[in-house]
Amino acid sequence: MAYVDINGKKIYFEEYGIGKNPTLVYIHGGPGESCLTYTYQAQKLGEYFHVISFDQYGVFRSDAIREKTKADVKYHVDIIEQMRIKLDIERWIPLGHSFGGMLALVYSHTYPDSVDAVIYDCPMWSALHTARAIAEATLPYFVKNETTEQIEIIKEILMENISPQDAFNKSMRIEWNEELNRYCHVIEMSKYNSYINENIAEPNVTNDCWSKYITFRQKLFDSEDFYCNYLPYLADIRKPQLLIVGEYDMTCGKFEQEWFDTHTSNGRTEILYNSAHLSWFEYPEKYTNLITRFVLSLKL
Repeated sequence: MAYVDINGKKIYFEEYGIGKNPTLVYIHGGPGESCLTYTYQAQKLGEYFHVISFDQYGVFRSDAIREKTKADVKYHVDIIEQMRIKLDIERWIPLGHSFGGMLALVYSHTYPDSVDAVIYDCPMWSALHTARAIAEATLPYFVKNETTEQIEIIKEILMENISPQDAFNKSMRIEWNEELNRYCHVIEMSKYNSYINENIAEPNVTNDCWSKYITFRQKLFDSEDFYCNYLPYLADIRKPQLLIVGEYDMTCGKFEQEWFDTHTSNGRTEILYNSAHLSWFEYPEKYTNLITRFVLSLKL
């Protein structure tokens, strides 16, 4: 197991394709998940590029967040930059999934000279618009089933004057079940677990790994900058940008996709049809090929 020390904090990372160029840094989502589930893709991309994949500070195999630490979005972004310096990488390409897509965007906006390009994988760029995308996707199901309480929650999320934090918190109260999962094309957990078991031989996971994410999420959800709208940042990114989004993804909805298409002069969108939020799991070969073609086209 490899760690990099950032100001006394141990950050777990994995490295593939050592000696190859350019470098991709995978930034996982959750919030509070892990890079564990991305191992297969990191290995495949490592056949072409140098890949760094890591557990964010406060989750899984990295050190737990210290009690008095304010671990907001900016804090995690700064750790990514310190990792780049510590690992002696001149520039790299952030590849952010879900919440990791927010970190990838803010990182590239904050440290533009540290990136060659940016890849967003079903990103969360705005807590408000993600909440609304989830509400819009689930509303027809609850209307059909006449689930009054859930309909009221969703209508509140879609109100024009709701705050981003209120909208996000209400979206967390949407009640999911197997039927709703199927309606929204959410993957079956049994298939996902089979994928993990087949593709990750030695996860190096100890019992204490699982509980860390609770503190991570609470710190993040208590942070003001988690609820910022980062969509305007997209227009400021001067390096090439790739958006990969599943047809049924509820994190990066139509509003965000249209904003990306309209406000970036150097952006490319790739939609993976018949896919939802975990396109790297649902269509692994297509996913790998999209990223490979994009990065090779940069001629770095």
